[in-house]
Amino acid sequence: MPFKYLDRIIFGENASLKDVLERFNETALHTEKNGFAIITNKKGKCIGVVSDGDIRRKILEGISIDFSIKLALNTDFSFVSLNDSPHKVLRQFDKKVTNLPVLDLDGKPVDLYQYSKFVASTRAEQRIIRARVPVRVSFSGGGTDMSSYINQTSAAVLSSTINKYCTASVIVRSDDEIHITSKDLNLKYSAKNFKVIEYGDDLDLIKAAIKIMEPDFGFDLETYAEFEPGTGLGGSSAIVVSVLGALNYFRNEQQLNIYQLADVAYQVERIDMQIHGGWQDQYATAFGGFSWIEFRQDEVIVNPIMLQRETLLELEYNLMLFRLGGQRSSSNIQESYINEIKNKSKNLESFTKMAELSIKMKETLLKGEVKTFGDLLHDSWMLKKEMNKSITNQLVEDCYNTARDLGALGGKLLGAGGSGYMLIYASPLYWKQITEALAEKGAVQEIFKFSKNGLEVWSTKK
Repeated sequence: MPFKYLDRIIFGENASLKDVLERFNETALHTEKNGFAIITNKKGKCIGVVSDGDIRRKILEGISIDFSIKLALNTDFSFVSLNDSPHKVLRQFDKKVTNLPVLDLDGKPVDLYQYSKFVASTRAEQRIIRARVPVRVSFSGGGTDMSSYINQTSAAVLSSTINKYCTASVIVRSDDEIHITSKDLNLKYSAKNFKVIEYGDDLDLIKAAIKIMEPDFGFDLETYAEFEPGTGLGGSSAIVVSVLGALNYFRNEQQLNIYQLADVAYQVERIDMQIHGGWQDQYATAFGGFSWIEFRQDEVIVNPIMLQRETLLELEYNLMLFRLGGQRSSSNIQESYINEIKNKSKNLESFTKMAELSIKMKETLLKGEVKTFGDLLHDSWMLKKEMNKSITNQLVEDCYNTARDLGALGGKLLGAGGSGYMLIYASPLYWKQITEALAEKGAVQEIFKFSKNGLEVWSTKK
């Protein structure tokens, strides 16, 4: 990471010993050995360096502190060029140098390497840090993961991630500026640093994820989502977790673990940005794979479900995913749902039934009973509609009933409801008829595979 205080340790050749000493009072904590300065000529070229010890020796010789800094100048100093290899940099540090100016081709200072913070491998080349997060499909238990419900009793959700991803890429800058680019939304935003980021556009969720991580460096952030927002796949959580995951890479020994990242993602969405909803999305996308997520009153536990390979393949072979078109505000649907729970106008017996049904669905998967799973998927959808009337509409009902009439065992609308994606369980014998019939209603099938991984972070050459 570039030295942040470079401009504070560079002085012109006409500066006095006093000027430099006074500056050491504020920069000494950031340089090695209690004070270091780079001296440049009128053209900005480095002509020498000065340490706190150099100045004090001159003062002991009787030189006035009002005299030119050039009297204490060390012109036989060690330095490296911007493109020097880590090996060459180490050769300079091997001379017992602790502060090493980095000069460009014109001899102007562009950075400062400090031995206490230098790791050879990180200086080899500029890297891009990427974080990729999948979206999820929720099979059962959705709606019971609201704080207003789990504050009263425990709940659980059965879900899996699929191969639609959001990827966040970070490149560190030499200044404190933050530049955001969303490739899928075709939007850009810039700020001088994270503290002055302002809300007011469709990048607010990304901005909130940046602000909560409080990065002490500038960077270029690029995000790309392979899905549309508001389509029931937990996409907003995938976006937030990807940004958090990329920035978490730079926290070194203070890195957050996967549970902490999921909690922070919840904080960003539900509290900071006031997007109403439950807890499942953040955990499902962060952990990935088939998960049994338990929501207890004092904690969340994610239990990975290890399915037999043949069960997994059979599920993929029988599940169909349809894009119904349109988007909806999950937050608005969830808000009315939360209020109903708070006002206890909902029959809590339905929540108990949902919990029991979720357990049955988990057990059928573990036993490899995929057809029974398809039947239970239907039961779960029927119960979900009883619990939340606003989850469906005429198009959803027409598509679902048509699929059932043509041989589907079950299915459900993903997410809060209204539009987005519908999951259908049907034997491939009926796929052609179902696909053609739903296409006439504007629903388009999308092929998918299950994803076994959640958040993945890696680096690559720029």
